[in-house]
Amino acid sequence: MRRPPNLMKSMAAEPAPATAGPAPPMNYLDLYGLAKSPFGAPSDESVFILFGSRRRAFELLADHLVNGSGVVLLVGEEGTGKSETLRSAGAIAAEAGIEVITASRPVGERVSQDVLASALERLSGPPRKAGLVDDVDLLSDDCLGLLVGAVKQGPTDNADNPIVLSCSETGLARPGVSELAGLARNVIRLGPLNPSEAHQYIERSLWIAGGTTRRLITPDALKLLIARSNGIPATINRLMEATFNAGFARGDPAITAKTVAAAVGPIAPRQSHRLPSAPNHAGLAMQIVAIGLLVAGASIFLYKGFSEQPPPSVPIRAATTQPTEKVPIAKAPEPMSPNLMAALIKRGNEALDLGDVAAARLLFQRAAEAGNAAAATALGKTYDPRDPQKAAEWYTRAVNLGDSEAAGLLKRLPTRSKGS
Repeated sequence: MRRPPNLMKSMAAEPAPATAGPAPPMNYLDLYGLAKSPFGAPSDESVFILFGSRRRAFELLADHLVNGSGVVLLVGEEGTGKSETLRSAGAIAAEAGIEVITASRPVGERVSQDVLASALERLSGPPRKAGLVDDVDLLSDDCLGLLVGAVKQGPTDNADNPIVLSCSETGLARPGVSELAGLARNVIRLGPLNPSEAHQYIERSLWIAGGTTRRLITPDALKLLIARSNGIPATINRLMEATFNAGFARGDPAITAKTVAAAVGPIAPRQSHRLPSAPNHAGLAMQIVAIGLLVAGASIFLYKGFSEQPPPSVPIRAATTQPTEKVPIAKAPEPMSPNLMAALIKRGNEALDLGDVAAARLLFQRAAEAGNAAAATALGKTYDPRDPQKAAEWYTRAVNLGDSEAAGLLKRLPTRSKGS
């Protein structure tokens, strides 16, 4: 049998297709096999967990909305989950057939006087309704005065519909808020999570996104993150988001203590537990508490940037050695790779686009303290023009690091502060 003359040419012209390798991960979701960001997106009702330490507070809120009357005030540190608790208690009242009227603060904004007045008007008179007003310490003076006046007026049309207000611990020092606290029938406090509850919070958030702590986080890294968060859910979110981004920039297959150090700062050396002297144990505990309190205090200050009047005092600063109104700048910043700096700045810009200024500032500050001029400029812009002093401090830092844009922003800052 004669072979066709073009057989060899056809075989040579058709090489075997090369096997395509897997595409490199584009972000930490790809690297760690997560379906969505576990900690970077705002929480929703599906994430709410009724922890044991908060069960009594939740039961009191739900009972007041269903059976009570008058005003109750929910108080807690910034980021402890007051909004989620308030919303979930309102859902219980709605399931009981009670109309729930909510005046919530949009992200990065404040409740307008028209919205608050409309809500208060709907609350007056029968049938029974329940009202929720979140973040009363961030209301404008006009709105706060309107709310105080409505509470003082008391029952109208033979109906005293229940209202639950929420505010931060530091917000209680504001005159109008302290007056509301005096008019409230009960002040319910929402505390931070204990370590086991914080572990459960992280595990649940990862599980919803398709991951587990056992697969993604080493035990020592998890303990460090929980200790630094001080049990504040919002702080946990910011620390975890920064750590996952650092893990992606470093290419870590799992989050370790080194990943945490790269994301949120160096780890204090452990003291030996074999030494008989008790002060070693106390010193270690004080270091962990101080770090957690510093993070929590920073979140309190950052979110207060949306308030027309900043809180008159932040108790956490009395517990630190930093001078009042000074930006905490590390004396010896830890070396950071350019890739990690770029990832932090990128995530900071994305957080700004979502309206989460607090998360953006945390990411920018970490890169700025490592010597990144662009991050220092971006951090200054988050304070400009609301806080000219803070903005000037970070613009000056950026100028010293070589950013020419910051020099122009710093020169125009006095004019801005006068006009603001």
